[in-house]
Amino acid sequence: MSSVYATRVDVLTAAGPRHGIVRGKALREATELGGIAVGDWVAVGETVQRSQRGPKSGGFSIGPVASAGHEPAPSAEAEVVVEAILPRRTVFMRQAAGERAEPQAIAANIDLVFVVTSAEGDWSERRLERYLVAIKSGGAEAVVLLSKADLPIDHTSAVAFAKTLAPVVLVSARTGQGVDQVRELITEGTTAAFVGSSGVGKSALVNALLGRGEQLEGAVREHDRRGRHTTTKRSLFTLPNGGLLVDTPGMRELKPWQPGGVVEDDDADVFEDVSALAESCRYRDCRHEGEPGCAVGIAVAAGELSGDRFAAYRKLTSERQALSARQATHAAEQRRRARSAAVGLRKRPRDKGR
Repeated sequence: MSSVYATRVDVLTAAGPRHGIVRGKALREATELGGIAVGDWVAVGETVQRSQRGPKSGGFSIGPVASAGHEPAPSAEAEVVVEAILPRRTVFMRQAAGERAEPQAIAANIDLVFVVTSAEGDWSERRLERYLVAIKSGGAEAVVLLSKADLPIDHTSAVAFAKTLAPVVLVSARTGQGVDQVRELITEGTTAAFVGSSGVGKSALVNALLGRGEQLEGAVREHDRRGRHTTTKRSLFTLPNGGLLVDTPGMRELKPWQPGGVVEDDDADVFEDVSALAESCRYRDCRHEGEPGCAVGIAVAAGELSGDRFAAYRKLTSERQALSARQATHAAEQRRRARSAAVGLRKRPRDKGR
């Protein structure tokens, strides 16, 4: 699918792009997976005209969703019926904004996720760590793009830190620096996604890769050198070399979602230094909270491990444990509602016969 608009989607089919109507069953199943996402592959039924009442079912074909955001404008062209969402290979997912224990799928079936950030104004080591944990949890590979490389600032420390976590490319949409290097990573048959804060230049990079002004770009603010928020939906584009690229709106909040509600060691690669120290702790179940023989605590006290980085590790671990408990409660409630609905449906025929 290339676009998602609540109960409607845009689908790339063999016959070309089509608007799609999502069946209720497919929509309910997708809700448990964080909703339908750009990049999801779907099974679609035969086309229908907007003037006809109700969708028809028929032979199936498949295609990817190509964008998500606001409701599309009405069109007289034929529509398709989305019958099912196919299993995902990978997914970039976060916890829905707020305190709800619900997932939100941002992009599906992606091979590479480019975390776009800037060394000026937007730079945050802690936020970058969270992005990389979320990417690893979903099964994709991560690359860090340090944008606006043409600005007269020192990128040395930002590059050095980012390289400890993932491959790094310095890019500038204005001068073209690094754009070819990014293009070479999104080869034919590869699906990639851009994620990051608002105003870091994602849309400008998309336009540079496409070779045309597809995405609206915001003017740079003088006080913080950041662009204005312009992207309002998730969209999938086909690059000239055959690769696929998903552009996403800026995220104000990112809490990595734990698939299945089980706390796994998905942050081991991102916090490899902490994990390596933890192997030397006296106790296997050491919580790194002042226990005797805690190698992590000793390293922090000796200045061998950054206190800020260790605090970020503990905060993320605590959030994931709390989220796991909320997910279990949410899942139990969903099962209770499903059972109640099933009982109601079984009773309805008997009630009608009275």
